[in-house]
Parts: sequence; C-alpha cells; structure tokens
Amino acid sequence: MSHEETQISRIFRAVALLSILAIVVAGCSGNTAGKNAGNAGKPHEKTSNTAKKAKGATVQDMSVRDMVGQMFVVSMAGTKPDYYIEKMIRERNIGGVLLFANNMESEGQTKKLTDSLQKLSMKAEPKIPLLIGVDQEGGEVSHAPWVAAEPTAATIGGRGDPKEARFVADKMGTELLRAGVNTDFAPDVDTGFGAAIGTRSFGEDPKLVGEMGAAAVDGFKEAGVVSSAKHFPNHGPAATDSHISLPVINHDAATVKSYDLPPFKAAVDAGVPMVMVGHLVYPAIDPDKPASLSPKAVGMLRDDLGFKGVVITDDLAMKGANGGGPPAKAAVEAVKAGADMLIISSPPQEQADAYDAVVAAVESGEISKKQVQASVERVIKVKKKYSLHGPSR
Repeated sequence: MSHEETQISRIFRAVALLSILAIVVAGCSGNTAGKNAGNAGKPHEKTSNTAKKAKGATVQDMSVRDMVGQMFVVSMAGTKPDYYIEKMIRERNIGGVLLFANNMESEGQTKKLTDSLQKLSMKAEPKIPLLIGVDQEGGEVSHAPWVAAEPTAATIGGRGDPKEARFVADKMGTELLRAGVNTDFAPDVDTGFGAAIGTRSFGEDPKLVGEMGAAAVDGFKEAGVVSSAKHFPNHGPAATDSHISLPVINHDAATVKSYDLPPFKAAVDAGVPMVMVGHLVYPAIDPDKPASLSPKAVGMLRDDLGFKGVVITDDLAMKGANGGGPPAKAAVEAVKAGADMLIISSPPQEQADAYDAVVAAVESGEISKKQVQASVERVIKVKKKYSLHGPSR
C-alpha cells in the first residue's frame, strides 16, 4: 500500500475531518528520562461545535483548546494507559505521545499500548490519530527492546555508504511500525562528536553527514515512519549537554552556513517531515535565546533552508530550555518562536500547566490564533500522509 493511500488517509476521509492542502513536514529528547512523566491536569468542557467537527470541520473550526492540544507530544508513565494520559487525550486532544524504554517491555505489549492510545484518541472529538514516537537511532540510543540492534551512526558514517544508512533506517522504521510506533525522532544530523552526541553523529564532515542523513530520511519514508532531523542548528560542536545546561556555540555566521546547516538542508531537500530544534545558543543567530525558543533560529530554518514541515522542539523538560524550572514558560516562548509541536516529558501536572499556559496565551492574543492554525495544519498534513496505525506494506 502506498503512503498516499494508507489506512490513516482512509480514517481521515471516513470522519471527513479536514480539507487542507498537502505539504509534508518536520524533528530529541535523546537521553531524557521520562520516568516521572505522565499527563494530567484539569478537565475542560468541549465546545458546542463538536458535532460539526465530526461531520467535516476544518482546522479553522477547531476550538483553541483542541488546536493547542495537537501541538503537544507528552510522555506517560507505565506500560498501559493511565488516568493522566487518558485525560490528556480525551480532554486536551494532544497530538502525540513519546514512549521511553520504561513504557515498552516487548513488541506485543507495545502494540497493545499503542492500539489503546489510538483508540482513545479516535473516540475523542475531533478524532485525530496520535503521533506515537520514540528515540531509536541505533547504537546507544535505542529504546524499543524488540527492534534489532543496529550500528551507531558514527560506525555507519565511517563506512561512508549512504545505502547502509538508508537500509538501517528502513529496517528500524519497519520494526517500530509493527508495534504501532509511527514516529522516530531520528536521524541525528548533527556534525561532530561533542557533548550528548558522541557516536550518535555520522561524522565531522557536513557533506558526509548530509548524505547519510538524507539517506536515512529516505529509509524512514520507505518504512512509512515519520522521521525528524535533529538537533537544529547543530548540537555536534557543543561542549556541554543541553539536558543539564545551555550550550553556547560561538561559530561565526560563515561557519554556521558552511558547517552547521548543510546536513539540515540535505534532510529538508530529502523531504524530512519534521525538524527538531535544539536547546543551543548560537550568538551568530540569536545571542539571547536558545534556538528552540528563538524566532530568528526558526526563521532561518523556514526562510534560509526552505523548510515547510513541522518544527518540533527538543524536550522542554531539559534544563537547556527551562533553566531547571517547570516547562510552562518555555512552552509559550517556543510557540511564539514558531514551533509547531512541543515535546514535554515533565511530570503530569507540569505538562497540563504548560498546555494551559499556551491556551491562555492564544486566548489573550499574546500568540496569534492564525499562527496556531497554521501549525496544526502542518501537523495534520503529516498525519494524513503516514500510516499511523500500523504497517503500510
């Protein structure tokens, strides 16, 4: 079955949810621990146009609360849906769920979990399937226990064969999708082996990294899995880990253009649906804010690299984004910067508070409703293109 005629496309036509233009698009939490994360908060009442939405409303007809929910990818606790994740799906219309190793015991258990999550989402108006994602890069970043062990990116890059990068991505994606995991926050297209990256990078030559990353994007696409190039504009040179601090990379504008950006441009040209923006300060781009919270950085990705897909943040539970506090403020700043989706693996109440903060910012006019609509349209286009419920071949 082709991507254009996947099961999820039929689901969307069946409920006649949307009629929007087609553009595909794009972005990890790498090593973030989601052990304390779930999803919670206060209930909200559905708006009176719920029935209308079920019969064929567009994104513009969705409530602010439902649109904002689609922008959130949150983690959960345990190996079965609990009270908190169910509440986030039913009452906040979240767009995705991030699974960690502690959520996945086997392929069979994970398939039951993902089926349960998708059923919950499809029962709740406006019936939009979830992106269910993991960090499965091969090497040390491999959270899904049933997926066969693969070489590190550094090993593959060292062999210099893009066909291998494509084959490995296709194989990992196919194995993930068997269990209903439809999104992989990979490939890592950082150039260099700095802090938090190491063997996750294909190498130190941006041309090589670009070739390998583009090949991996093709492999994930072949498998029918949503991929995300990361961590824009390049975590490779960082001397510190953005999970525990905020790296500053003092590359001048010429180095950013020649060294940092080319692999991301290659991934964009290969049609990557998501690009993940990292918690990194590049003074040559924006001296005041990390890229994940910077309109200048997101603008560079959109305007200079021509990316029209989904911009997703690295985990806002990381200290590089929130400075050690709760993620609500960072969530608002990321959306204001132009992010389409936000990853948050904080504890349940902090996830709910971040959601409420973004809703309040939209309702007050601090964040444009039209901007949120545009973001959700990009998210939905990706969801329509890929087979979110299972294998496409």
